[in-house]
Amino acid sequence: MQHFLWGKVVLVLVAVVAILQVVHLVLLSRLESRHHRHDEQTDPVSSSGNEVDAAFAILARNLHQGRVLDASGEYQVVPNLALGTRMPAVRSLGALPDVTLVTQCSYNHLYSIVPLVQRWQGPISVAVFAEEHDLSEALWAIVGLRLCHTEVRQNVSFQLVSPLLAGGHPPLTAPPDSTSPCHLKRTQRPDQHNYAGSHSFPNNLLRNVARRGVATEFVLVVDVDMLPSANLRQDFYNFAVKSRLFSESRREDKTVYVVPAFEVRENVPAPRIKAELLQLADKGDLRPFYIELCWKCQVHTDYEAWQKEPPSSGLSPLFEVLWKDPWEPFYIARNSVPFYDERFKQYGFNRISQVCELHVAGYKFSVLNNGFLVHRGLKTTSSFHLNKDLDQERNRLLFRQFKVELREKYPESSRRCY
Repeated sequence: MQHFLWGKVVLVLVAVVAILQVVHLVLLSRLESRHHRHDEQTDPVSSSGNEVDAAFAILARNLHQGRVLDASGEYQVVPNLALGTRMPAVRSLGALPDVTLVTQCSYNHLYSIVPLVQRWQGPISVAVFAEEHDLSEALWAIVGLRLCHTEVRQNVSFQLVSPLLAGGHPPLTAPPDSTSPCHLKRTQRPDQHNYAGSHSFPNNLLRNVARRGVATEFVLVVDVDMLPSANLRQDFYNFAVKSRLFSESRREDKTVYVVPAFEVRENVPAPRIKAELLQLADKGDLRPFYIELCWKCQVHTDYEAWQKEPPSSGLSPLFEVLWKDPWEPFYIARNSVPFYDERFKQYGFNRISQVCELHVAGYKFSVLNNGFLVHRGLKTTSSFHLNKDLDQERNRLLFRQFKVELREKYPESSRRCY
């Protein structure tokens, strides 16, 4: 009889615990929902001075506590300086079935993120470069973007790279008018040329840092001043699901999906769909990317065949291209593809070295039919810093060495970079 009573007591206690767990989960769900609605409804422009200062203090703390050295020992890297509230965490087991847009920039070009996040409508990982005297301003710019743009706060994760200094970094200070970050956003302009700082711009290091902050299976690595076509992320996701690209059986597939790149005149709105792009091309307001500076770097995309293909719904491969030197396409690929060689800095051979390795490693290049990228502004010789040619020649010599190293890295491959 006593055992029977104790059994009933145990059953009652178990039932009470189960009920309490359900109540706890319901309350947590409601609390999370309230926080989410608050995040959606808060007017970021009306942020108080205390909130702005607190946001700056958090980034400053993350900067001081999160610094690690890069492989060369020349730069300090701060992974996950600021995480998007909707950005998935990087997982050790398995990647999420989605595509992350990966980009990098100097701090004074950060506001190019706004149109980029509006077009992409999904996860973005950006690595920001700031020299020691610009660190405070870089953090302040990130604070402004996160407080003034809900989509940035939700979907963008920021990583930071800065040169390593023997004497350490100067103290971080907020600007005097720290209560109006959105006003600063409207007045700041990207008024210096790329690669014109006092330290070498480590573009490939930045790309790798941004890629390491990705939790999704696929990535699209682009320059920060390029816009993707509308719905490119969703269209590729639909194509990937239909083609079972996320399945375990396809994980070792060595195909990258080329997204043709174009450039549009200043003050001409970037096209959203292929039909608009073709109209702008007919008017002479849009042309293939880099056609004036290095046509052979893009010609193998076969723009003529791509533009002849009528616009259609969805996304699918149009044709395959065998890589030839010096083609350097932009593409969507699994984040497991080889990383960029971080020895390449400044201008020249930084992207093509990685594409060259893909070719030697046996990857195929499949051009997509409707997706595209658009660079805002026409690329001309005046677009670059004064030492562009010196940078290019230095990296040309490194590229020759790099190609020799690839033969040793892939001894069984019959492919070469020429």
